[in-house]
Amino acid sequence: MNNNELIKSILDQLQEGVIAVDEHENLFFVNDSACRILDLERENVLNKNVVETVPNTRLHIILRTGESELDRLQNLGNKVIITSRFPIKNDNNETIAAAAVFRDVTTIQKLAEEVTNLREIEAMLTSIIDSTTDAISVADQEGRVIMVNRAYTKITGLTPREVIGKPASIDIEEGESLHIKCAREKKPIFNVRKKVAGSKKDVLASVTPYFVKNEFKGSVAVIHDVSEIQRLMNELEATKRMLKKEKARYTFDDIISESNEMKNVIKQAQKASLTKVNVLIHGEYGVGKEILAQAIHNYSERKNNTYLKLNLSMIQKNKQNQMLFGDKSYIALSDKGTLFIENIHEASEEIQEKLLKFIRDNEFESEYFSVKPDVRFIFSTTEDLKTLISLGKFSKELFYKISVVTINIPPLRERTEDIPKLARQILYSLNQKYGRVIYDFTDDAINKLKDYSWNGNIRELENVIDRSILNLESNDSIITSSHVPEITENKENNSGTLKELVEDFEKRIIMEILEVCHGNKTEASKKLGLTVRNLYYKLDRYGIK
Repeated sequence: MNNNELIKSILDQLQEGVIAVDEHENLFFVNDSACRILDLERENVLNKNVVETVPNTRLHIILRTGESELDRLQNLGNKVIITSRFPIKNDNNETIAAAAVFRDVTTIQKLAEEVTNLREIEAMLTSIIDSTTDAISVADQEGRVIMVNRAYTKITGLTPREVIGKPASIDIEEGESLHIKCAREKKPIFNVRKKVAGSKKDVLASVTPYFVKNEFKGSVAVIHDVSEIQRLMNELEATKRMLKKEKARYTFDDIISESNEMKNVIKQAQKASLTKVNVLIHGEYGVGKEILAQAIHNYSERKNNTYLKLNLSMIQKNKQNQMLFGDKSYIALSDKGTLFIENIHEASEEIQEKLLKFIRDNEFESEYFSVKPDVRFIFSTTEDLKTLISLGKFSKELFYKISVVTINIPPLRERTEDIPKLARQILYSLNQKYGRVIYDFTDDAINKLKDYSWNGNIRELENVIDRSILNLESNDSIITSSHVPEITENKENNSGTLKELVEDFEKRIIMEILEVCHGNKTEASKKLGLTVRNLYYKLDRYGIK
């Protein structure tokens, strides 16, 4: 038996599934466990395109990005697996292949429930748990350690002799042992930050109880070493703070566009991305203007350069000049990249004039820089800028310069076809946040979501789904209409003289509608049946800011 045959034989003995693709996305290796977990026939998939043969694969994406994806939870219908995907590179750091290693979590859980003797569990699982890089410890029903794998010693610095037979709290520096807590509550515990007593490393631990014939027999803990990851994240965060740099994470693939309205938005945005023209995005609060801005950047020729975001509604007007045109300003740092300016209607008169001059003449007035930055602007607003122009609150000349391409994102209530996919996209993200495995929504839950008006748009939808998850029991895996909270509006009673009552009532109603519209005066004026001009008059009259 040559070395290649020996390696294939060893990989076929693993409980984890292993698949690998070449640079042309064709499968060249599939082990026995992968065939069993994915219900595949080896002869039907070898040398075939992975996208066409393996459901929900991302190996073709790994080939393109050259970046690993570790410990991703994935639902295969009747199975749940945890998978890690990684590129295989040559000596020149070029990606020449990609592989995935995954394990069937449901199978391991079923084994733990069916095996009636803890010694048999130890014998059957030792070879499995020793093959993983995560630390694994098993405790009995009283919280005493009965088994650890090799990675446990590497991460904690504690040998099996030092921990087996001891209370599970022996390996943590402070706080209660998760094994002991699990033994008391008989419920799983996910993604808890701990510090190891021996090595002082930061770890992320999850503990799951196991039962034999419905009787609690102990718990299994999986410990991820996050100390190095945390160090790198801290360095990255420090660099980001120093440069005030954002990362454009979203692409057009991340934007749900089942409705014709959103398909038109995507088509218009993609066309604009391929030009150098500045873009104005208009839409209500929470419709996803920033996500669209990031997608435009990532679709453009500037995608490998800087992307910065500046929200003018969060900056005092007397500090806007320093942020945009001062030392280490956003415009200077966006050279050859994209600068997304949110809420352009909040720009001061001075900033409007300077932006107009910079866009028109490419003149950057600053004592700190002699270069002329090459910046692509994307602006956003929730207001009707033409109305603000008529009121003398926005520059007509600047409007003409920034609105050559204007993209209007419709509110969620006008594109309810997008809600089912949006809800499932949000659910996937919240599964990651809470460490849950919630598969889907029932039809009645989706219909209930579609019946809302969503004045807060996608952000309000995220909030409602977040609250729905909190309404689930620990063993629930589907969101029903009973889990979806009701949205109600509270009204208060007023009293006083007729004049006081009328004025107070009008002021309160205007404030309530503005709050519902998240400060969007154009939308508020429509709901109140007023012109925007009349609304501004009333705001001045009642001193509403």
